[in-house]
Amino acid sequence: MDYPAITGWSREEREALVAAHRDSLAVLLRHSLSWVAAPYGEERLLEAFRFNTLDDAVDWCLTRFATGDLDPAKISPSSRSWRLFTEARFWLTQRESREGYTRKMQWLEAQRQRSNEASPTPLQEGAEQTQDVDVTRLMERLAHTLRKLLARTCPDLVGWWLRATEELRAEWFELPSLPPSQVPASKKTRSVRMHDAQFRFQCLHRALILDSSEAGLPHLAVREWLFQPCSNVPSYQRSEEDIAAALPPTAPRDRRSVQRLRREGLEVLLGRLLKTALAGPDSEQAVALMEWELLRRAVTKTTLTAFNLDEGAAPELRKKAEQLDTLAKALEVVR
Repeated sequence: MDYPAITGWSREEREALVAAHRDSLAVLLRHSLSWVAAPYGEERLLEAFRFNTLDDAVDWCLTRFATGDLDPAKISPSSRSWRLFTEARFWLTQRESREGYTRKMQWLEAQRQRSNEASPTPLQEGAEQTQDVDVTRLMERLAHTLRKLLARTCPDLVGWWLRATEELRAEWFELPSLPPSQVPASKKTRSVRMHDAQFRFQCLHRALILDSSEAGLPHLAVREWLFQPCSNVPSYQRSEEDIAAALPPTAPRDRRSVQRLRREGLEVLLGRLLKTALAGPDSEQAVALMEWELLRRAVTKTTLTAFNLDEGAAPELRKKAEQLDTLAKALEVVR
């Protein structure tokens, strides 16, 4: 993934970067610190590096970047970008020095090994290790998609996805939570935004968004509408003027045509996700069930409402969403 370059390294420029993009940088830091902590436990890692909470660690890293003595010449060229905020080792080394980082990680590893001394039977161990690897890979894929969602939309949509999947993640594994900057009082509004975020996440997760200029006009329109950086305020969408400006010169650009094109593109994406979901989980393996549960929650009747496709506006999509509800009940998927 390409990260935005950090073009200014003076204290003033670094402070300005943090002030302008604090939420986005915090998301990257939270995930990177969580991955490092996963084998040892978040609380144990935070204690080892003298942090009280994950929020404390993130705040310290951002403050260190903004006000600390950082020499870009000592940072790898590939890390002189927002990628630096995905490199937990860099920040923990900043906290404790290189020697201190090595010593503390060795201690954490020794503690982990001691806690695993009561080993299961070889058969159980093999099955558990396979499942652990699969779940870890799923976590990595989800985190990768979250970074895409952040890069192609705005920080709040990442927060809404995390909020929507909070209960599932608490049962399956732990990913950091990031509350959206604006939480409306209306339950319906919260639900709509969570379903919007889940839908966009799944489109990116399943690589449905094409960057080729040869994509059809409906796809270009929906891509510019929902999958390009946007203002971090509801409804987290680009304007019709922005969409029209991105279309080829020969494309119709009047308001009605733009609305028609973006809706056609949206319905195609919803249809593809619903078709995949209606096929059911790929297998009975835990990870396949997890993936399917995340998908089916992204394409419900509320998702249609989020994009004004309810009230008979898209009867075929609504019918498929209802079929998916029935399938989920029949399968009795346990989160």
